[in-house]
Amino acid sequence: MSDRTAADLERELAMLASVRDRLRASEGADFRIPTTAVDQVLDELSDLESLPWDPT
Repeated sequence: MSDRTAADLERELAMLASVRDRLRASEGADFRIPTTAVDQVLDELSDLESLPWDPT
């Protein structure tokens, strides 16, 4: 079971919205992000979160 909270989800969604806004600002208002691209980014984020963290 995940330890993520509603606040974690809100932060992640805000981050995705920010990325979308930046892409649209540089590429134009009609720029669309393919769902597969978003899925890939979320999968990579999930993979990174599952790696052990070494603070040294």
